[in-house]
Amino acid sequence: MKNLLRTILAMLVVIICIKVVALFLFICYIGIFDPQEPNPLENIEQKLNEAETKSMVLTENEKELEKVATEKEWEEVDKDANK
Repeated sequence: MKNLLRTILAMLVVIICIKVVALFLFICYIGIFDPQEPNPLENIEQKLNEAETKSMVLTENEKELEKVATEKEWEEVDKDANK
């Protein structure tokens, strides 16, 4: 009878160990393949860098046109705010 109980106990220990290892592997799998959200600050820095490179590529005439357009937009905002 003792041998049967020891065998059952040993089988239970093995089953529990297998389940623990499987759980550990599953947790590792989730940690590796879980898509992580990009940091918002990195996105802002990337957009600022893109804007910088874009402004470097513009010719003087294009820069002037962009400046005029921006001024017009701000004038429209000011008019709407003053109403």
